[in-house]
Amino acid sequence: MKRRQFLQYSTLTAAGLTFAACTNQGSTHFTQPAANFGKLEKTDLQIGIVSSLDCLPLVVAKEKGMFKKYGLNVTLVKQPTWDKGQEELHSGKLDAVQTLFAMPLWEYFSSKESKSQEQEENTSRSNRRRRQKEREESKSKANANTVALMGLNINGNSISLSETAWKAGLRSRQAYNSLGEFQEGYNKFFRELKTPPEFAIAHPAAMANYTTRYWLGTMGIDAERDVKIKVLAPQDITAGLESGKVVGYATDEFFNQQTLADKKAFTASLDRDIWQGHPEKILASLDTWLKENPITAKALMAAVLEACQFCDNQENVTALAPILGKSEYTNPGTNKNWQKILAGSYNYGGFDAKPQVQKVSDFQIFHFQSTKYLQSPNHANFLWHSHAVWVLTQMVRWNQQKLTDYPKNADGIIKQLYPVEGYAAVAKAFWLNMPKGQLKIEQPEMFVDRIAFDPNKPMEYLNGFELRA
Repeated sequence: MKRRQFLQYSTLTAAGLTFAACTNQGSTHFTQPAANFGKLEKTDLQIGIVSSLDCLPLVVAKEKGMFKKYGLNVTLVKQPTWDKGQEELHSGKLDAVQTLFAMPLWEYFSSKESKSQEQEENTSRSNRRRRQKEREESKSKANANTVALMGLNINGNSISLSETAWKAGLRSRQAYNSLGEFQEGYNKFFRELKTPPEFAIAHPAAMANYTTRYWLGTMGIDAERDVKIKVLAPQDITAGLESGKVVGYATDEFFNQQTLADKKAFTASLDRDIWQGHPEKILASLDTWLKENPITAKALMAAVLEACQFCDNQENVTALAPILGKSEYTNPGTNKNWQKILAGSYNYGGFDAKPQVQKVSDFQIFHFQSTKYLQSPNHANFLWHSHAVWVLTQMVRWNQQKLTDYPKNADGIIKQLYPVEGYAAVAKAFWLNMPKGQLKIEQPEMFVDRIAFDPNKPMEYLNGFELRA
């Protein structure tokens, strides 16, 4: 038996969850006049979004007039991938983006040497000269760091498996009498596969990648050797599931509900059952842009914060689906089952006729719900530096970006990439209490394996993992 036992999941009952329309977290500010932060440096903004459920606050801010309320004329530009959004941000075509919580760290530690070598191998001399000239012309933008402005949501991913796994007897967590039984079944399935199967993710820096690796590890499944975790496009995931080459994937919505409806997969676990209240997507810009547009940045955050509060008010649920369902924001043919998620129901899917819909009120939190892991003054939009510490431990654990040791200057890097001053000013204008400090201990009951995380002891935490790259 591995040291990290796969212990009992906590059960979050609907009775313990309440949607916050007007709490001691501050009034839902869309009922109040716009806060005045000063003269805007820029009013016309281009913001990149990826078609997913967690782009909802930005869509609401656009469609419900929050951006206009703060003097901003915003165009939302749909991006095909997270990397494309970052590329457009660094080129100057976008002012801000919806992106992955870990993206600032991922880019900061990216290997310039490996990128240069790849370009040398795949690019002709003439193209290299052209690209070099373009890089020199946009050197300041290219060298800028992506920085987080605020959180957009917590939770929001799921881990789903193929029909092959279903036929082998695996089911969603709810179908098992105990966690020991669940662990035994999953461990046996992966161990008996003749070759390591592919497991799909959207991006190496996606929180779904880190929580999936953590989840596998608690069952004694090595994410580096027992499976092949790969970045795959949605169409490739679907093809892989049909062929049997892909055994599962970890992703956010909308894709998962579409796949479940098409009977291509079933959901094994939600990531909020792996780490309750983990960070997910953020609103981000470049540090150079933030320096040039500090007042505009505050107005932008204020508009999005109002929208996040709007999204968590259950009275507004019926108004959210038609807004997000517009073709500018969702891809053609997107299954509408995600609309039920906004109302607090989650479909786990399956390959039998039995209903697999469960009450999950906190699948995704955009601002605040009173849960045992989210209590005032904590809220989803607050950027905990301790969350960044956790991500960095996982980057080191899996040797991402050639990281083999926890950086000695990590605290300074995190403060640089996840600044708090601008958001603090917005929170104050919203009469929103802020947590004291930027580091918090994640209690044992927050994690599936009941192992606490102390951000003040990252090396000790890292050394506790038996399974790592």
